[in-house]
Amino acid sequence: MTESEKERITRLETQIIHLSDAIERMTQKVDELHSMLNQARGAKWALLGAAGIAGFFGSKAGAWFWSSLPK
Repeated sequence: MTESEKERITRLETQIIHLSDAIERMTQKVDELHSMLNQARGAKWALLGAAGIAGFFGSKAGAWFWSSLPK
């Protein structure tokens, strides 16, 4: 193996190491995005539930308020 071939192989090894690190970072970012998406799904259902409960109590308060007004 000539000296230039050894240098080329060394540069390729370095590039592969850097690419592997970049892929690992991207994998971590994708995992974080996936967990945030799952949290957003849960928050959506929590928000819908809270809105439903607030609507229920709001309608009960409105009914009580209208029934307490003088006729």
